[in-house]
Amino acid sequence: MSTPVQTALVGYGYAGKTFHAPLIRAAAGLALTTVVSSRPAEVQADLPGVTVCDFEAALADPAIELMVVATPNDLHAPQAIAALKAGKHVVIDKPFAITTAEAETVLAAARAANR
Repeated sequence: MSTPVQTALVGYGYAGKTFHAPLIRAAAGLALTTVVSSRPAEVQADLPGVTVCDFEAALADPAIELMVVATPNDLHAPQAIAALKAGKHVVIDKPFAITTAEAETVLAAARAANR
């Protein structure tokens, strides 16, 4: 059996709490280890034992392989780009970008990360 992918959920609002956290926890091969949130008490109450930190700390954690971005829409692209540049795999809640130009920037960052 392989080691589960160490996953950070970025954002613990409605989408993060209701959809992404349960899906990550249910997915074979993924381990929800970290949540980026400004409400650590709420996260700890719902997900005991999960690390709660800020975005920069999650980016810097070499154990985190995958970041699931579920923050407000205007943060999706900048956070995804930062995660890609940090060497993380990324899943972005919809919409993944606000404008076509922003989407193209995310795609360029993803292509650069896969070289």
